[in-house]
Amino acid sequence: MEELTAVEKFSLHHDMRQLPRGESSYRELIPKTTPGPGQQYAFEVNLDQCTGCKACVVACHNENGLDEDETWRSVGLIHGGTTQAPVVQHVTTACHHCLDPACSDGCPVNAYEKDSTTGVVKHLDDQCIGCQYCTFTCPYDVPKYNKKRGIVHKCDMCISRLKVGEAPACVRACPSGAIRITLVETATVKKDPAHYVNIPEAPDSRYTQPTTKYLSKKEFPKNMVSMDFYSIHPEHSHWPLILMLVLTQLSVGTFCVIAFLQKILPAQITSEVLPYYVFVAFVVGILALLASVFHLGRPLYAFRAIIGLKKSWLSREMLVFGLFALLATIYAVGFWGNLFEGKMFASDGLSLATALSGLLGIFCSVMVYKKTKRPFWDNHEIFLKFFLTAVILGISSILLMTMFFLFVQGDAPMFLTVENVMQLLVGVLIAGTSVKLIADGAVLLNLGDTELTSLKKTALLMNGPLRVVTIWRFICGGLGGIVLPIIFLGLTEIHGLERFVAMACFIFIFCLSGEFLERYLFFRAVVPFKMPGTK
Repeated sequence: MEELTAVEKFSLHHDMRQLPRGESSYRELIPKTTPGPGQQYAFEVNLDQCTGCKACVVACHNENGLDEDETWRSVGLIHGGTTQAPVVQHVTTACHHCLDPACSDGCPVNAYEKDSTTGVVKHLDDQCIGCQYCTFTCPYDVPKYNKKRGIVHKCDMCISRLKVGEAPACVRACPSGAIRITLVETATVKKDPAHYVNIPEAPDSRYTQPTTKYLSKKEFPKNMVSMDFYSIHPEHSHWPLILMLVLTQLSVGTFCVIAFLQKILPAQITSEVLPYYVFVAFVVGILALLASVFHLGRPLYAFRAIIGLKKSWLSREMLVFGLFALLATIYAVGFWGNLFEGKMFASDGLSLATALSGLLGIFCSVMVYKKTKRPFWDNHEIFLKFFLTAVILGISSILLMTMFFLFVQGDAPMFLTVENVMQLLVGVLIAGTSVKLIADGAVLLNLGDTELTSLKKTALLMNGPLRVVTIWRFICGGLGGIVLPIIFLGLTEIHGLERFVAMACFIFIFCLSGEFLERYLFFRAVVPFKMPGTK
């Protein structure tokens, strides 16, 4: 009997009339009643009966008409034990229809809804704009982005089948009856979420309170890990997001330096140079926001992004940066239209409002990534990284524009007026870069960890497949933010303005390159959560 396959065992039971009398075995794999108050549908998986045949994967694929490279249910593998007594276990997994679904909480367009009757977490395809943020926030790697359609898809427990008393495709297809649908008490899940999705290497159930129950009579060894536990690879780079983050922080940093200069430079100088500062900062900010649209699968529906304002940090980020863009536009038009002539109070007020809205936008950007709970993103260093990028790029851009303006104007006397201020800004640039490089390099300390933690995997990526990028990140950051600024401070007016311009140009290029490389590593070196053994 033990040598028979799952299909052969099922056929034998059928031939021997050992199936329950009066109803099919498929019917028994779903509850006889619909969920009552305080209940919801949930998957229950008997690991002892799962053979890893992937019939559930094929059935789900066929039932939902998925593309060839698309899967909503997968079968993973965990292993452990000893060489004398090895243990291998297949794990079938799909959406866990959590009580507090992270996919729904992060969605900026409310494209998810948790059915009040069944508890099923459904994705609303028509509402989705393809931002893919739910693929970041879900700790179980459930939502799948469909590039052809430009939207995300996920398992809905074949709710249309359940409503007419039929089992979901995966449940119906399992030849060994390893998967079934049950009713769970939501209060029980909330009270003790650790009893759900309780398999080795699974993400912490307290985060989203999943409802899938895994059963087994076996006691797994403590060293059970995912079959791909030691396999690490870089994640997607998300270039539109890299451009958006770096350029918005450059723009915000520039506006912050502008607000500072308005307070300390003579009005005669600010009236000449500030319009150019404002124009460049405004253009860069608009380009940054336009770049973010290219990350959307359905960019024409980007306007929907503020629908989830109450719960989604992505919605808040888009709204605040929209306000920042509006204020920056008014500020730029005001300068170039001479609307602030004789109205310095209005100019100063608008400058401060623009800078503050930009800083608030950067804060929202930080929270967008902290909300994912991924260790490389969910830490205090991310605040330093994002805000110091604004400081570094804001100062280096102002430095370049100032030197270039003075060179074009041939105004050596004005250089003497702004020299002390520029030296102050360069000093801040050196300090800010030093702190940021330390923060960026701190993750590499995890290389010495005895356990293979998520942060150690990040460090291994940066020291392995991404080693060249990591080295160049520190070279560019060190040159642009420390070495060249120190040389700049050693220059005097006798060297000529052209040398100041050349040095400022190199400072900006290396600083900008360093920040792009840092943000590239930010996305590629992160280790996402997922169910153990799945791809």
